[in-house]
Amino acid sequence: MAALKRNIWALYLVIVVVGFVLLAVSLHQRWKATLSDEMSYQLSRAELISQSVHSLFRTQELVLDAVGRELLNKGDVLTERKEVPLLDSILSVNPSLVGFGLARPDGRLVRTSTNLASVDLPNLLENPNTAAGFERALRSDVMVVGRTYYVEAVQDWLIPIRKALRDSEGKVVAVMTAGLRLGAEGSVLNPNLHDGADDSVILFREFDKYVQFMSRDGAEPEQYSVSRVDQAKQTAHQKELEAAAGSTIADIMSSTNAVVFSMTRDDNDYLTASIYDPRYQLWTVSETRFAPLYRDFLGTLIPYFFGFVVGAWLLFMLFRIIDRAERERRRELLYQARHDDLTGLLNRSGLLDCLEERLSLARPFSLVLINIDNFSGINDRFGLEYGDHTLVEFGRRLERLTDRQDDLARLGSDEFAIVTPNTDIGSLTVACRELVEDLAKMFEVGRLRLQVGASVGVARYPEDGDSLSKLIRSAHLALYEAKESRSSVVVYKADMETAYLRRLTVEQRLRYGLATDALYMVYQPQVNQAGTIVGLEALVRWQDEELGSVSPSEFVDVAEKSGLMIPLGAFVLDTSLKEFRELSAALNTPLDLAINISVIQFCQPGFVDAVLAALRKHDVPPPVLVLEITETLFMGNFERALKTICDLRKHGIRLAMDDFGTGYSSLSLLRQLPLDELKIDKSFIDGLVDDERAANMVRSIVAIAESHNMSLIAEGVEEQKQVDALTTMGCGRFQGYFFSRPLPMADLKKQLIGSARQPDAPATIRRS
Repeated sequence: MAALKRNIWALYLVIVVVGFVLLAVSLHQRWKATLSDEMSYQLSRAELISQSVHSLFRTQELVLDAVGRELLNKGDVLTERKEVPLLDSILSVNPSLVGFGLARPDGRLVRTSTNLASVDLPNLLENPNTAAGFERALRSDVMVVGRTYYVEAVQDWLIPIRKALRDSEGKVVAVMTAGLRLGAEGSVLNPNLHDGADDSVILFREFDKYVQFMSRDGAEPEQYSVSRVDQAKQTAHQKELEAAAGSTIADIMSSTNAVVFSMTRDDNDYLTASIYDPRYQLWTVSETRFAPLYRDFLGTLIPYFFGFVVGAWLLFMLFRIIDRAERERRRELLYQARHDDLTGLLNRSGLLDCLEERLSLARPFSLVLINIDNFSGINDRFGLEYGDHTLVEFGRRLERLTDRQDDLARLGSDEFAIVTPNTDIGSLTVACRELVEDLAKMFEVGRLRLQVGASVGVARYPEDGDSLSKLIRSAHLALYEAKESRSSVVVYKADMETAYLRRLTVEQRLRYGLATDALYMVYQPQVNQAGTIVGLEALVRWQDEELGSVSPSEFVDVAEKSGLMIPLGAFVLDTSLKEFRELSAALNTPLDLAINISVIQFCQPGFVDAVLAALRKHDVPPPVLVLEITETLFMGNFERALKTICDLRKHGIRLAMDDFGTGYSSLSLLRQLPLDELKIDKSFIDGLVDDERAANMVRSIVAIAESHNMSLIAEGVEEQKQVDALTTMGCGRFQGYFFSRPLPMADLKKQLIGSARQPDAPATIRRS
């Protein structure tokens, strides 16, 4: 639950962090959008103003050129000064122009508009305000824009414009000059081009860095007409401009597009867009301070941030409620996590926690594992509901039988565990046996009265395991041994580990043996009263290169418990039919072939089809095949087993019940099962001569076989007296060492073929 709590607040933290990141991303995108919009505006304004200024100057250049050529065409105009009324009409049409003048190359004005008649005009080449611009005009083929200055003659601030007029040889004949009034109505050079106190529009000259025009709050002509861009700042700005454009200043100056960049000037950050007009050598600069952008963005940021804080607080309150609810449920959830839903006892997780706690204390204790014997039979016969009731009642009994200091748990379907501080073997064994006896008492489950047995395995800490895994392993090994004999108590011993490792080794080698054909078949003859062989029982044997000869009882048991019974049974069936077919072809004598079938094989889906396919494969008639089964087959799903038997008999395959008389339900089974043959178990044959009870049992089995029209075979016959007694009782078929040990097919074939060569002699076997 602590982890769950941490996860809740971790989730809250993740949500808040993700929300903050999303807020930051959103605000960043908003800032980028705001900045992008402002950059687009500055770029557009810079380009628009630059185009407008260029158009204005271009128009005025054409006017100067046309007017100047017109004046020069009127004859000798360079000798004396005169006023030309024609120029006044041009001024009236173009209010941006203040006055016209035509000057000789030496700077003297010879023709002017009439508004300049009463003014003592200076020599343009000698006047400090006009000399530099006039000299540039003499050297330029295009109109030259001079420095903005105040002209006393017209009482106004002007931008002088001059255009050199050349003859056909390119020599300057005259210079046409005029003045552009700043702030004229409809002119682009308007002091209101900027937007607010933080905004500016500037025109400055490239060659001398003087400001030509400025639209900014508080900027008057007398201020910016003398302003120059500092060379160091201009160099820094050029670097910023080159970095923003990704190209050199020369490429930028030749481009028709504006470039936007940020810059810092006088401790203020500016967003600036610049574009250069190479014809008139003018930079048009549109700029704004970042301060208003910051203020606008802050106006957006505050509602966003406030909403985020409110949302985070509301989410915090919600998670706090959830956390409190989880704390309320923590004890319940912890209980459910450590206890079994059905019985209310500790579950596997709870038991492991208890064991870990006891291990940490390093005090001796014992682990007792209890398994209900044949519990699956209750589920199969009465249903899962009765099985659950049985488990609940079993758990209640265990609770009543355990002490307070003991921990009781249900580990699985029918397995329980007790952890007790008692480690004395004597008293522990006695207590466990009493426990088994008490658990075996009859109890009621609904309308049923049931009695179940229990097997108990015991392991002690630290003697039988100094770690949790070793201790549980030792207890399970002891329980495994106890389940072999049912309703018993077994305390772990070191040799159990050896037996367990032996089983693992046998299982591993058996897998290898099945894959490499290391197993083989032997056959024990079945004879009649005359000693004639009437059948063979196929028996599997295994000679391993590491383990040596392994007993069938050992490796068959391992196969049944490890999932290898299916491939082992398939090997036995296929090999037996193959070798039997070879023998039948050589002997030409009718014989039966008996093959033992395990419960696992018999219950497999498709078993009947597999048997029929094997018979077809080896061309063996179904009537000669006898499948030997045990009555344990019917302790599970009786109806399913009965159907399989009927299907087999329908195809002519015969069924024999092996080890008859050793179980508890043989007589009741015989009334329902369509069997063909009974085999009397060797345990009755061994005591047949000396034990009257065994003899009586055999007589009963013979009578049962006769009454049910079944064949009868006595197995384990080892003496002539046993043969005589069985013959007297009515048993006519025998199998055992008295007649022959199990032989490989090659040896058996050799003996049978040898006896069959005698004229009119039936197939017999030499007695051992």
